[in-house]
Amino acid sequence: MKWFFRAILEIIRVPMLAIWRLQGWEMEHLLPDLPQYVIVAVPHTTNWDYWHMLCMSITCRRRPNVTMKKEWFRFPILSFIVRALGAIPIDRSKNTNMIDQMAELFKQRPRVVLVFTVEGSRRYTEYWRTGFYYTAFKAGVPIVCGYVDYKRKRCGASLIVYPTGDLEADFEIMKAYLEKVGRNGLYPQNVSALAIKPVDKA
Repeated sequence: MKWFFRAILEIIRVPMLAIWRLQGWEMEHLLPDLPQYVIVAVPHTTNWDYWHMLCMSITCRRRPNVTMKKEWFRFPILSFIVRALGAIPIDRSKNTNMIDQMAELFKQRPRVVLVFTVEGSRRYTEYWRTGFYYTAFKAGVPIVCGYVDYKRKRCGASLIVYPTGDLEADFEIMKAYLEKVGRNGLYPQNVSALAIKPVDKA
């Protein structure tokens, strides 16, 4: 089945990228050529962000993976479509921690780019969700910072962070990078803060 999805990706790659570039979009930094990593996608103010992340990925012939509730996979046609787009079923009814389930994906698959919309909403939020960090740390894979800049119609992903277990210190590296490249969302008023909740070290 993997070869089939790869074939579909190759078929749609040229027309998708042609449309994307006609819209005026370009990549400043290609996705890193690493077999496995977590990618942080910011900012997230519209569903169009997924279109740009998909185009970024297929430019590099990678299929971005996102997690979805397993209930979405009950119907064969819908299951085929979301799987073709890189969706991976997650069972939220299990006692297994979500982070454990997502970290397990990296053990099962030799090549995975797992996308996290860390702001958790298309509206303004005060803090990032930190599941992306603990998933990467538990799985022993790096974190890549991806960005989409609607003002310049540019996107990229060049920062690679290997999680040390010190969330606050590692986050400061990501924060500095994202402040430098810019975070111009389609809806600027909805661009969330670059912040995480303080870690209780007591």
